[in-house]
Amino acid sequence: MNIASDHAFSGLQKIYDQARPRYPQDALEHIVDLLEMPKGAEQGHLLDVGCGTGILTRQLQGLSPGSKFTGCDVNEDMLFQAKARDKAGEVSWHQAAAEKLPFEDSAFHLITVAQAAQWFDRPKFYREVQRVLTSQGCLVIIENNRQLEACAFMHAYETLIETHNTSYSRDYRRFDYAQEMQKAGFAQANVRRFPWSRSMSHQDFVEMAKSSSKVQAAIKASNGVFLIELDQILQEHWGEDEQIVIDYSTQVFVGQQ
Repeated sequence: MNIASDHAFSGLQKIYDQARPRYPQDALEHIVDLLEMPKGAEQGHLLDVGCGTGILTRQLQGLSPGSKFTGCDVNEDMLFQAKARDKAGEVSWHQAAAEKLPFEDSAFHLITVAQAAQWFDRPKFYREVQRVLTSQGCLVIIENNRQLEACAFMHAYETLIETHNTSYSRDYRRFDYAQEMQKAGFAQANVRRFPWSRSMSHQDFVEMAKSSSKVQAAIKASNGVFLIELDQILQEHWGEDEQIVIDYSTQVFVGQQ
């Protein structure tokens, strides 16, 4: 795992949990279908790796209440928020790196990763996944990606981040995980895309931006100028009381043992 990822989200757990977009219903149903067990079989067991504050974990729980859920993340602050939201204690939470999972062989029917795979040493992670999955188990990598093409506002926003965070590129998540899974030895691998849109106020957009470790680095590097310039961009492209509409494409990569 990238060492920086251990601390990148420290202190951001509350704003992350509040401001990050959730996942669209059709993508969630696609994932839950993979967890369906034959009649009379034991309940499905899902592991959410890099679970953060448990956003995906909670959404899947709502759709598959009969399944068992485990979440793990390397960041203590994010796990603290996940546990705080899990008031009934229905999820087993663990602090662990993706490349060294503290679980027995063949322990899970389904493993999910949401918005976190870019932080992993993925060849090592795939080997761990193959160890802890059942023989017919699946790995799912899901990502909400903003659609940048033909959107002047999103182009300006991404350029602003790149200007103040020189280590950032808007293409930082453009990996072909399906191809990686095939090379790692998964029997089958594919990707499905689910388009959707999210509407939000100016303030909600700023809060979402601030929940990003990439944006936090830009704010720090610019001594706060980033937020002033972000407000200017918002005013240029959207009326003050106008809802900002962001188009997303949620990608769901599935690899089967």
